[in-house]
Amino acid sequence: MQIKTIHRYISLVFAALWVFQAATGCLIVFRWELDDAGVAGSRAAFQAERLGARLDSLAAQPDTHISSVWSANDSANRFDIFYSHADADRTLRVDGQGDSLRDRRNDTLSDGNIFDRLSELHMALMLGDTGRAFLGLSGILLLTNIALGLKLAWPRAGQWIKALRRPKGKAAVPLLYGWHRMLGLWMAVPAFITISAGVLLAFDDGLEGLFKAAIPAPAASASASETWIKPSAALTTALAQYPGATLSGFSMPDSDTPWYKVRLRVKGEMPRIWGLTTIYISAQDGRTLSNYDARQAHAPARFMLDTIYPLHTGQIGGVTGRIVQLLIGLWLMTMIGIGISLWWTRRRLMKKNIVR
Repeated sequence: MQIKTIHRYISLVFAALWVFQAATGCLIVFRWELDDAGVAGSRAAFQAERLGARLDSLAAQPDTHISSVWSANDSANRFDIFYSHADADRTLRVDGQGDSLRDRRNDTLSDGNIFDRLSELHMALMLGDTGRAFLGLSGILLLTNIALGLKLAWPRAGQWIKALRRPKGKAAVPLLYGWHRMLGLWMAVPAFITISAGVLLAFDDGLEGLFKAAIPAPAASASASETWIKPSAALTTALAQYPGATLSGFSMPDSDTPWYKVRLRVKGEMPRIWGLTTIYISAQDGRTLSNYDARQAHAPARFMLDTIYPLHTGQIGGVTGRIVQLLIGLWLMTMIGIGISLWWTRRRLMKKNIVR
């Protein structure tokens, strides 16, 4: 079977899925900014003491259980507190000093929840590990198809300038082919890199185990009968170990994992929304149980944990990198659209010739 035929039929079979992935990816590239723009109120700078005091206060309320806290934007001046109250899962948006900005239920599509649903669809089609594996395999097929298309479009010596220019003419088939080839040559390589990172993310659990790249967690110990330290104390202890760091994430303890897990973004880390430096603080006595400095990690860990995700999302290049990711998503949808149009136009012309 010819390369052109393989390329064509792989595209036709998986076109809808790839367009869906590209479209949801485009919609969530700037999800943090879009969500945050819809929340009025303060953008007070992060103050560990006041945010910690708010966590203490919320955790002390009856029928309230905090699960985690995450920075809501790149500036770390707003945070989302994920908690349950009266059998309802909720998210409280606060500023850097812990003052309330928005309190929403998580089972609706309003108040920014739509971005969470889009992220779940993009990463796993809301099918958990099965969805991740399926999307990983479809990504491998997409990489194969891009490589086949690049082979077909590769210009002969001396033809590169012409191939990279905007195609001319009015005939439908040559014009569509010219645009398909030109856009493919311009963007195939960055798209290949981005999609490769996405495929690795789909299989990250297995790969992290293979390369021993997981962040080590402490061994659990019995703690049901002991009084736990307050969230503010754990937060203060973790931040004291990295002066100038900002808070990225904060997970509460439970009976199975009696420790606070604190994620910080430290100067010198790979650029990303959420930093990866991780400290485990004992909920029993406030001791530091484990300290993972992302800047000092061995090469496999730095690649698997701290590089693939920001590479796939464009965070590795800041705002510019995320704009590039947006353009790659738009490029993929355009390439599929032009490719289907080219296939359909050729079929229509062939049928006309047969009738004649």
